[in-house]
Amino acid sequence: MSSRAFTDGRLTGMDGRDLVRSVASVAGLGQVRSWWPGRGDAAAVERARVPGRAVGAEPGPGGGVVRFERSALRGLVTTAGAVFCGWDGAEPTPSPLVRAELVEPDARARLEPHTAGGWRVVSERLTVAVSSAGAVELCTPGGVLLRRDLPPRWWERGEGGPARWARRSEVGADARFFGLGGSGAGLRLGDGVRPVPGGPGVAPVQLVLADAGTHLVVPDGSEEGTVRLAEGAEGAGSGHDRPGRAEWRGAGGPPRHWMAVGTPARALASWAAVAGTPEVAPVSVIGVGGSGGRVARTRTRAPRQGVAAGDGWAAMRAAL
Repeated sequence: MSSRAFTDGRLTGMDGRDLVRSVASVAGLGQVRSWWPGRGDAAAVERARVPGRAVGAEPGPGGGVVRFERSALRGLVTTAGAVFCGWDGAEPTPSPLVRAELVEPDARARLEPHTAGGWRVVSERLTVAVSSAGAVELCTPGGVLLRRDLPPRWWERGEGGPARWARRSEVGADARFFGLGGSGAGLRLGDGVRPVPGGPGVAPVQLVLADAGTHLVVPDGSEEGTVRLAEGAEGAGSGHDRPGRAEWRGAGGPPRHWMAVGTPARALASWAAVAGTPEVAPVSVIGVGGSGGRVARTRTRAPRQGVAAGDGWAAMRAAL
């Protein structure tokens, strides 16, 4: 190997590939894959999967099922304005968070064809659009985008067992995240990774506030996970906006969550309409106990029905 193969004591990329080809010709490609860092057994244990392209849909009361090449998305809009999204055959009920007798589909909302091979559900309070690749957009009745959930990704073991999954979301550049587990500054959740507790009855409610509108997100599952938040930034002058991002990760059950749109009071009321009156909140709510965090109050109560839009902040603080 020539002396030019090293630059400041490091092997250059081109000469590194030559070295791999040389070793492969002697030891065999299979041994090289097992020797190369991050390959071999680790690559054979898990297989990545994405939904693929949409191949059809089954409309029904409140929404329906959009089928993809390697998965299926169940969407449901209730009469209270709450939205359920579940992948891989997940249904709204049974659920550890919502009560089956309170989940009433909105018969007026059904899946209908949308642009570019996608589908959408239009209701009185919101619009849910599903692209042909599996992205889910949550919009206001006027069509203003509030949230875009990118197609989820799975990592499945070849011998079976629980699969890991990740779901990334984008919100407006001016959107800010709120919920339990904020720092000493209050309910606002800044950038960083926070645990999502599991267990029956644990609902890590997250509110996202922006000029375009407010929406609520609640992951529905009994498995523990994490959420990584990154606030966006509005571009100065002719600069581009940087959207806010949230990445949810979990393992075990399929990705499933609930959403609601409106003022903070209305969004919380929509969630309470399907979940029932909240009980005593455990100390292990999302993010509590972290560095600099305050211990949340141990009692919660549902937002009052009919609270005016101007009282949204008071209702949110009372509910959280």
